[in-house]
Amino acid sequence: MDRVDRLLALVAELRAASPDPLDPAALAARLGVSERTVRRDVELLTHGGLPVRARRGRGYALPAPAAREPLSEVGSLMGPVHDTLAEAVRARRVVRLAYTDRAGARSFRDVEAHGLVVAPYGEYLVGWCRMRDGPRMFRLDRIGAAVLSGRGAEVRDLDDLLAALRVPVPRPRVGGGPLPPQA
Repeated sequence: MDRVDRLLALVAELRAASPDPLDPAALAARLGVSERTVRRDVELLTHGGLPVRARRGRGYALPAPAAREPLSEVGSLMGPVHDTLAEAVRARRVVRLAYTDRAGARSFRDVEAHGLVVAPYGEYLVGWCRMRDGPRMFRLDRIGAAVLSGRGAEVRDLDDLLAALRVPVPRPRVGGGPLPPQA
């Protein structure tokens, strides 16, 4: 795991435990690094503007998110993942995700965020995964952390992405009658 992915995983762990502190030894074990590396990474995040609090004898913690303002790259790590993804869709930006799949494997993906979809069984980010070079849907409850990148997303048609994923697009009612048949 490279440093950027490790920092993103560290933020995901801190966010998952927030507002409770996490012990440096537990963080080191989860990330597969030494406690010294965890301390250096926390120091780097703190110098970068992330308000990680060190609680003597208890570990590291993130404070509750502050009042809402436009998201910066550092701010996207602090707020709810949903807000970061909504900002990425709104601003047509690439977002880096710490994503855990159904089998429990964590990966780090750069995704062109194109839409948020609410379904009866969960909420999804629809986007173009740069790692897989294709359209993908990511369950929001499996995204541990998300950070806005400085890169813009290509313009892609959300309907085309959904069609490639074989997700039925709801059609609006015409004249208040029954829904037209799906093709």
